[in-house]
Amino acid sequence: MANSSFRVAQLSDLHFSSDGTANGRETGETFAAVAADVLNDAPDLVVVTGDIADTGQPGEYEVAGEALAALGLPVYCLPGNHDRVDEMHAFLPRPGVVVQRSLRVREWLFLFGDSNDEGVVFDADHGWVDHDDRMELARGAMHDHEQSWLHRQLEQGSAAQAMLWLHHPPAAPGMFSQPEYDAKVADLVGLATPVAAMAAGHVHTHVESTLARVPVYLCPSTGTSLDFDESRMMPPGYRRFTFHDDGRVDTEVVWIDDERWNKRYRLPDWAIEYLAGELSQEEMERRQAEMMGGNNKTQE
Repeated sequence: MANSSFRVAQLSDLHFSSDGTANGRETGETFAAVAADVLNDAPDLVVVTGDIADTGQPGEYEVAGEALAALGLPVYCLPGNHDRVDEMHAFLPRPGVVVQRSLRVREWLFLFGDSNDEGVVFDADHGWVDHDDRMELARGAMHDHEQSWLHRQLEQGSAAQAMLWLHHPPAAPGMFSQPEYDAKVADLVGLATPVAAMAAGHVHTHVESTLARVPVYLCPSTGTSLDFDESRMMPPGYRRFTFHDDGRVDTEVVWIDDERWNKRYRLPDWAIEYLAGELSQEEMERRQAEMMGGNNKTQE
C-alpha cells in the first residue's frame, strides 16, 4: 500500500443466478468484464455491497465465490435483499473472500452494515432468520440492534475516521427516499470515530448525495445498471475509491466500454419500479409480457 493512502474497488448487485442471467444480461460475462478492469487497476482490496446472488440459492454463491476468489484480492462482502444470509455464510466464503462486519485499514475503520431489517423475522428457536419474502421486502431499514452495534463500533474505535458500507443507500434519490432509515443512519455520524463517507448499492446507479453533511456514493451494478435521470440502461460498472489517511476520499465510477453493452436503451417504467423493490416479480413479469406483446419501444 502507498504511504498515505490505499485503494478500494466497490462492486455491487452481482445477481449471480442459477440460469446465468439476471435483468436481461449474462451475469458471468458482465462480471468477467468488470473483473478484468478491476485487475488492471490493481486496488488493494474489494468491497461487495450486496445482492451477490439473485435468489439466494447455494449454487449461486458457489459460482459467485469462485468468481470473486479468482480476483486474487482480499474481498469483503455484505448482504443485500436478494441474499439469503444463512446460505451466503455457508457457501460464499473461501480463501480471500469473507463475510465480515468490520475491518481496520490504516487510519480507517470500515463497517459493513446490514440494512435489510425488513427481510428478517425473529424465530424463538433460531433467532433472526430470513423472511420468506426477503427479495420482495426490498426497502432499506435498520433494526435497533444493528444501529446499536454500529454505534458501539464507532464509539469504541481508535481509527481516525470510518467508512460505512451498506446495501441500501441513505439519502436515496426521488422515489427511493426512506426518511426513517435515513434518520437512523444519520444518528451514527459524528461519534467518537466520525463517519467520513458512506457507500451503497441496491439501486443499480451511480448518483452521489449527502446525509448529515457526509457524502453518500452509490455504485452501479456489475450487470444491469441504470441512469435514472434519463431512464436508460447503462453498461456494467463499478466504483473506485482512494482513501487517504487524513480522511479525504477520492472516487470515480467506471463504466465498462464494450460493444456488447454500449447501447443505452430507454427503460420502461416497470423496470425502474422493479429494481427499486416497488414491484413484485409476478407483476413485473406480467407487465413485461404485456410490453413484449405490444408495440411499445424501449430503445432509441
